[in-house]
Amino acid sequence: MTKTRKLIALPLLAAQISPLNLFTSLLLGILRPVSLWSPACGVPQRSVCFRTAPWGSPARRWQYCGAVVCLEAAANLSNGVTMTHQGAGPESESAQQFVDAVSPAVFQRVEVFDVPGLRVEKLASWDEIKSFEQAWNELLAASDSQTIFLTWEWVQAWWRAFGSTRHLVLLTCRDAGGDLVAIVPLQRTWENIGPGMSGWMLRLVGDGIGGSENLDWIVRRGHEAAAVRAVLDWLEENRSEWDTLELNTVPAHSPVAAALRHELAVRRWRLIVHEGVGYFRWLPDNWEAFVASLPRNMRAQIRSRLRRVQSRFTLQLRRCESLEELPECLAHLYSLHTKRWQLRGKSGSFDLTEKRIFYTEMGKRFLERGWLDFWQLDLDGQTVAVEFGFHHDTIYSFLQAGFDPDYAAYSVGRVLRCLIIEELIRRGIRGYDFLGGADEYKQRYGAQRLTYLSLASARPHSWGAAGLALRDWADKSKAWLRARLHEKLWAMLKRAYWCLPGGRKDNTVRSGGSKALGEISSNA
Repeated sequence: MTKTRKLIALPLLAAQISPLNLFTSLLLGILRPVSLWSPACGVPQRSVCFRTAPWGSPARRWQYCGAVVCLEAAANLSNGVTMTHQGAGPESESAQQFVDAVSPAVFQRVEVFDVPGLRVEKLASWDEIKSFEQAWNELLAASDSQTIFLTWEWVQAWWRAFGSTRHLVLLTCRDAGGDLVAIVPLQRTWENIGPGMSGWMLRLVGDGIGGSENLDWIVRRGHEAAAVRAVLDWLEENRSEWDTLELNTVPAHSPVAAALRHELAVRRWRLIVHEGVGYFRWLPDNWEAFVASLPRNMRAQIRSRLRRVQSRFTLQLRRCESLEELPECLAHLYSLHTKRWQLRGKSGSFDLTEKRIFYTEMGKRFLERGWLDFWQLDLDGQTVAVEFGFHHDTIYSFLQAGFDPDYAAYSVGRVLRCLIIEELIRRGIRGYDFLGGADEYKQRYGAQRLTYLSLASARPHSWGAAGLALRDWADKSKAWLRARLHEKLWAMLKRAYWCLPGGRKDNTVRSGGSKALGEISSNA
């Protein structure tokens, strides 16, 4: 039986909030008057916590003797706090007994947040989700987000390589029967959220470094709207843990993205949406049909370059097939990729030890699952070009590559890609995903333009919302300036920006994983 009582909250506030925090919170207007409702009021009942200020502790749900007590500080104390009291005693129980019963000292803390129909639970360490492997990929198969970048194998390898400097915030949604409905793998980092502003940023695991694309929430098909509402409610009640929620490289056709944009508009959260570019090519049934579909100049170049290489060298196409071969193949990738970029005075993508660890861990897991497509082109027994990719659900994705600049005159990067596409077609692969980036060479292969979304959001009237507002103003100002400056002057200003402390880091944070994908374009 649900009973609603009106109580003056001062004794409770004294036990929960220090006088300094209470005074500061009231002065700044951070605390908002909130009632905790019962179903009789027509508002979904929520288990929330005592809110103090943005620097306060995370929201908790407290259980004691079968009771669920919902409390939240109110700015106007004279109006008291309406509390919903479930199963805490007989009808005659006094208000004072109820206040005494809710002392946090005797409550059990549970990391669970209930919403109608779904229960959201937070997991904060990878050890807590080791048992999720089978359920994770099963849920992915039942969603509209079936991409290799959301598989257990990819996410686990990414976290093992890059997770040491990040906080895991993995949210799961379960229905009333305990069945898993959604997995939202988030990472929390302290980042620049706007010009001159820093804060806690929530992003999808895989974003920021490593090459992840097509990121999304993993939600059982048909439950997207319910999952979005449940997760946003959780974020609302745990707002001290984050400032901005930023989802990058999300496919434009994502049902989760559509539900999220709708719900954010209803709640009047600050939202900034940017579009990114990717390219994808459907593959025909045979090689001849593929070549015939290309522009005339491209057809001629492919045939002539293949003939030229085959006439001058003994050509061999090799694919990494075993764990024993993987270290040597990766060494070729690192060496050729770095060699090419050193000629430009840059270090390339593999100067980070964490990135090499990631490729090793991910490569092992993909080999075990039969997903890895790691190709090498040997001329006269010497490896001159490599392409690191993988296939999942009949789609091949190209992630990274390298080639020997000494053989650039033979277009070994393009030769290797054509040989790979021919082999993929023979094996029944239906699509070649070039992933993110607007590199011109992708269009020469007949690839179609795709759209990625980057969604940055924050609660209204919050620190994060202020950061996003400033960022939006800065982005629009930059676009206005670029449209009016000469191209050479703009390039000079851009170079100066990259030289500023933190400039490169700040750009990487919001770019997703696509920046490295065009790095072999000159030989593509």
